[in-house]
Amino acid sequence: MTIARARRVAASPSVDRARRHRLRAMSRRVVAGARALQRELDLERLARLVAPARDASSRARAVNDALVAQLAELARATPARACDVAPSTAGRSGASAGDGLFARGAVAAGRVVATYPGLTYVGAATRFMKDYPRVTRENEYLIARSDGSVIDAEPWGRGGENDDAWPGAPVALSEAEARRADGASWLERLRKPTLPRATRARLARECATLDRGDELALAHYANHPPSGTAPNVVVASVDVPRDSDARRRTQNVNVECEEEGEETESVWSIVRDGERSLVERARDASLAMFGEDADKPRARGGTVRRDVVRGLVLVSTRDIEDGEEIWLNYRLSTHVTPPAWYVRVDPEEDERRWSLD
Repeated sequence: MTIARARRVAASPSVDRARRHRLRAMSRRVVAGARALQRELDLERLARLVAPARDASSRARAVNDALVAQLAELARATPARACDVAPSTAGRSGASAGDGLFARGAVAAGRVVATYPGLTYVGAATRFMKDYPRVTRENEYLIARSDGSVIDAEPWGRGGENDDAWPGAPVALSEAEARRADGASWLERLRKPTLPRATRARLARECATLDRGDELALAHYANHPPSGTAPNVVVASVDVPRDSDARRRTQNVNVECEEEGEETESVWSIVRDGERSLVERARDASLAMFGEDADKPRARGGTVRRDVVRGLVLVSTRDIEDGEEIWLNYRLSTHVTPPAWYVRVDPEEDERRWSLD
C-alpha cells in the first residue's frame, strides 16, 4: 500500500477504530521506511562520487573520511580553490534571481565545490537561534544537515565584506541585549533562551579564528535549477576533526548545549520522524523547546562529539566547467506551497524525504 493510500484509508469515517489504529501504525512504518530509503539513496549517491570502492557497511565513514581528505587537500593547495558570486543566469518569471554561485576553474566529478559556512546549531541548541522558534521567517540561508543540526550562513554573508555582521546573535550581543540576557528571570529565559555569558565569549573567540576571506565558503549562494536544468551538485554533511588540516577550510562553529552529555534531539529531527505519531511528535517537540534539560528527548546516536566541527559541503555530480553556475536541488518541503519559480527536480524523492504520517 502506498503512503497516500494508507493515509486516505486510515482517515475514512467508515473504518472502525481498531482497524484505523492498525492502518495508522502501518502508515507510520511505510513513512519511516520511505525516509530511511531516501537517506540510503543519498548516501549511496555520495559514496559513488567520493568513495566508490567501499563496501556498504562502512559507507558513511568512508564518505566522511573522503570529504575530510578533500578539504585537507584544499587547505594545502596553492593557489586556493575558490568560487565566485555573480548575478544568476536563472530567470524567474522575467525577474532577476539575484546572485548565484559560479565555479572558478574546472571541477571534476566527485569533488568539493564549495562549503556552507556559519554557526552550526546542534541538537536542542536550535532554541538559541535568532527569532526562535520562527527562525525561517526572515532568513533564507538556513540548511539542515543529515543529523538534524542546522547551519545559519546569514551572518557570514560573503565573508570579509561584512565583518560587523559576523557572528551576530546569539553569540555577539549588544551591551543592552547582554544585560537583559544575563539578568533574565527563569521565565524570561524559557520564553527567549540565550547562551550563557561564558559560552558566548568562548564561541566569539572561536568565530574570530575563522578565515573570513575563504572564497570556497559561499555554498549558500547556490541557486535551485530552473526548469529544464539539472542540478550539478549534491549536499553532504561532514564532521571535520578540530586538529586536522581540513579545519582551515571549514568555516563553521558548533553551537551546543554545554550541559549535555548526551546529544538532545532537535525539533527539526522530531517533527520529521515518521516513526512517531503526531501526538508523540507534538509532545517531544514541546519538551525539546520548553522542557527541563533532563527531560529533553535524546538523539538516537549517542553522546555529543566535541572533537569535530559539523560542516556541510557541495559535491559535484559531474565535471563542471570554469565559470559554470552551480545548481543545487533545494528539495523544499512537500507540506508547504513553494515559490512560483520553484520546479521540483524529483517529486518522488521529495515525497520520500518529507514523508509524514
